[in-house]
Amino acid sequence: MADALGHLVKQLTGHEAFSLFKEGDIPDSKEMMTASFDDLMNHLRDMMGGYESEEVLALLKEMEGVVAKKGNLDKIIVVCEQLCNIRYNSNVEEEKAVVGFDKEIETLLDQLTATSAKQLQIISITGMAGLGKMTLARTLYNHELVKYMFDFRSWITVSQVYLKKDLLLGILSSFSNVLTDEFYEMNEHQLGEKLYRKLKGRKYLVVFDDIWDCRVWNDLKMYFPDDKTRSRVVFTSSGIDVSLHVQAAKPAHILRCRTRLESWRILQKKAFRMGICPDGLVHSGRVIIRKCEGLPLAIVIASGILKNNLSTIWWEEISASLRSFMVSDPRQYIDSLALSYNHLPLQLRRCFLFFGAFPEDYEVPVTKLIWLWIAQGLIHESGSRMLEDVAENFLMDLIKRSLLMISRIKSNRQFKTCRIHDLLRDFCLRKAEEENYLSNNDRYGMLSSTPCYPLMLGKSIQEGGSVHIDTYKLLKILDLEHIRISSFPLDAVQMVNLRYLAIQAHDGSPPASISNLVSLQVLIISSRKNIVVPKTIWNMVNLRHLYIKSGENLLEEPSFLQVPEKDGPCALTSFQTLSQVSPRSCHNIFSRTPNLRKLGFCGPLISSLGDLEFPNLGALEHLQKLKLLNTFPHPEETRSCNPSMFPENLKNLTLSNTGMDWEEMWTFSLLPNLEILKLKLQACIGELWETGDAEFRQLKVLKLHDLDIKQWVCSRDNFPRLQCLVVHRCIKFDSVPATLGMSFTLQVIEVNGCSLSAYRSAVKIQNEQESVGNYLLKVHGKENSKEVM
Repeated sequence: MADALGHLVKQLTGHEAFSLFKEGDIPDSKEMMTASFDDLMNHLRDMMGGYESEEVLALLKEMEGVVAKKGNLDKIIVVCEQLCNIRYNSNVEEEKAVVGFDKEIETLLDQLTATSAKQLQIISITGMAGLGKMTLARTLYNHELVKYMFDFRSWITVSQVYLKKDLLLGILSSFSNVLTDEFYEMNEHQLGEKLYRKLKGRKYLVVFDDIWDCRVWNDLKMYFPDDKTRSRVVFTSSGIDVSLHVQAAKPAHILRCRTRLESWRILQKKAFRMGICPDGLVHSGRVIIRKCEGLPLAIVIASGILKNNLSTIWWEEISASLRSFMVSDPRQYIDSLALSYNHLPLQLRRCFLFFGAFPEDYEVPVTKLIWLWIAQGLIHESGSRMLEDVAENFLMDLIKRSLLMISRIKSNRQFKTCRIHDLLRDFCLRKAEEENYLSNNDRYGMLSSTPCYPLMLGKSIQEGGSVHIDTYKLLKILDLEHIRISSFPLDAVQMVNLRYLAIQAHDGSPPASISNLVSLQVLIISSRKNIVVPKTIWNMVNLRHLYIKSGENLLEEPSFLQVPEKDGPCALTSFQTLSQVSPRSCHNIFSRTPNLRKLGFCGPLISSLGDLEFPNLGALEHLQKLKLLNTFPHPEETRSCNPSMFPENLKNLTLSNTGMDWEEMWTFSLLPNLEILKLKLQACIGELWETGDAEFRQLKVLKLHDLDIKQWVCSRDNFPRLQCLVVHRCIKFDSVPATLGMSFTLQVIEVNGCSLSAYRSAVKIQNEQESVGNYLLKVHGKENSKEVM
C-alpha cells in the first residue's frame, strides 16, 4: 500500500526524485500537480482505516489543509511518510529488488533456468564485502520462476571456519524442518550418502553463501549427482573467485559499485517508505551518496540514520559528518559504522554489541534474542511497559537503522529471525573489545556442529563430566538448546544466578530443586518424552517464560491455591509464556498468572459430547496468543465452545486436530481483536466452507494447513482487513475465492502443495488486480505437482 501511495504522490509531484541529480532539471512543482488530490486523500483515509488515533486524525487534518491549498509538496511527502510509519510500524519491510543489477539478474536467471544446459552447472558471484552479493543471490533464490523450476532448493551459509558435517546437515535440513537423532549420529560419509540419494534424479539448486575456501566444494562435490536434470550450484564469495578453482561453466559475476543514480535510488528506497525524497533534503542526500562511493552497505547504514528524522538540519549534519571512504579496502568503512553506532542511545549500543556474542552468519530467532537481552540485564523498566515490549522496540530501532538484517519473515509480516552483516559483526567485536564488553568466554562456541553457550560448560555437561560450580557461580545464561543430553542437568540447578536456561534432553523433566534458581527468567525445554513440571516451579517469582517445545506435558498442582488474592505473594506477575501443557493440569493456575500473554494447550480438548473444551480463559485480559492442539480425536464433527471462553484481547489463535464442522467457524468471528487465525491438520472437517454473514473484522492473516477443504465460498465483506492468505497442503482445494482479490487490503496469497487449479486461481486474481492498476497483491507458491515431499 505504501508503494501505491508513492505512485499517487509521484503523479502529484510530476517528477521522479532520482532525476534531481541533473542540475536545472527540476520543473516547477505546481505545474506538475495534475493528479487528483481527492484520490490522494481517499487513499490515505482507506490506508489508515483501523489505525485512527489522535495523532493520525491530526495528520489527516493537516494533510487536508495542505491539499486544499494545492501547495507545499515537501509537506505532503513528509506527512505521508509519517502516516506510513504509523500504519506499517509493526510490519517488516522485505528486501527491495537489487537496485542497478537488472542485467545481472536477467543473465543469472537465464543461466539458472536455461533448458539447453542439462548438466550440473556451477555459478559464481563474487565481489568485496558490502556490495550486495547475498541480496542478489537471495533475490534469485526466491524468484518465482526459480521456485517453480527446481524440485529442491537449499541455502547454506559457509563461515570462514566450517565443519563438513555442519554443511551436510544444513542441506539435508532443507528436506525437513526437523532432522531426527539418526541424522546427527551419522558420520560425514553416511550423511553424504544420504544427501546423494535425496538429490539423485532431482532437479536441485544449492546456494553456498560466503565461501572463503574452495576446499568446501572439493569436500562435498562427490555428493552432488549430475543426472543431466539441469541442476545448479551457486557460490557467493568476497575474497576469492571460485570459478577459477572449480569447474564453473561461466566466469564469475563480479559485482561492481553502484552509480550515483543507482545509489540515489537505494537511499530513497531505504530512507523513505514511498521512495520519494522531499526537495529540501535532496542536496544533503546527494552529498551523502557521493561520500558512500557506491557501496550499498554504506548507503544502507546512512539511510538507517536518516530515515526517522526528515528535518533539513539533521540531514545537513549527517552529510557533513559522514566521511569519504575508500572502496578498495572494506576496513575503511569502520568510520561509517562508527558514525551510526555513535548516534545510538547508550542502552541500544549494548544491545547492538551483544550480536558479537553470536557465531558468524548465525540467524538469531527474534524471540530468543529478546529473552537473552533481558536475561543479560540489557533492558530496563520503562514506566509500566513490559521488558519484552521495550526490547522489541529496541530491535525495531536497530532494524530501522539498517544495523540488523531481516532473515526470515512470518506470514503476518512480523520478523522471525535476524542476522548481522559480517562487516558489522567485525565492528561489534572491535568495539566490544575497546569497551571491555565481551570476552571470549561471553561468546557462543560451536560444539558438535551446534552453537553452545558457554562452550566449555556445555561440553562438560554433554560428556557427563564433573562441573566446577564455583567457576560458573555468576553465570546468567546457559544455552544448551541444540546439544543432546540424556536428562535434565542437575548441575544447572546449583548455578543460582542463572536467568536463562535452555536444554534439549531425552528426558527433560526438571527436578523439584529447580526452584533453587530464584533469578531464573526463561526456561526452555526440548524433550523426547512428555515431561512433568514440579509444583516448585511456582515459587520462582522471577520466571517470565516457560517454553516447552513439544509433547503433552503436565503441571503439578501448585501449593498456592489456597491464596485467593490475585496480587497475593505467590502471584507470578511477570509470567507471560506457557506452552505445550495439558489442559487437564491447568484449571487452577491462571489466577496466579494474571499477565500471561502466550499459552499453548496440548492434550484432550474435545468433550464426550463433541464440544471444544478447555479451562475458561476469559479472565486472562493480557492473553494475545493461544494454541489449541487436540490429541484425542472425536469420531464425529465437533462443535466450538462459547466465545466467552476466550479472552477479549486475543489476537492470534491456532487450532489443530480439533475436527470441527466448518459451520462452527462463525463463533471465532465474534472475537473482537482476532488478527491471525491458523487452521491446521484437520482443525475443521468437510469439503465446503461457506462463511455466510460472519465478519472477521480485524483478521489480517488466515492460514489453512493440511485440511480436506475443497470449496470455499465467501465475500470480501467477510474479511475486510485481510492482508495475507496462506493455503498449504490442502490437496482437494480447487480455487481461491475471486472475491478476496477485490479486498483493498490483501497483499499476499501463498499457495503451496495444493491443486494446479488452486495455484492458477491465485495467479488469475493477481493478474486481474494488475489489470486495474493494483500492483500490491503478490502470489507465492506452486502447485502440488512440483512440491517436494
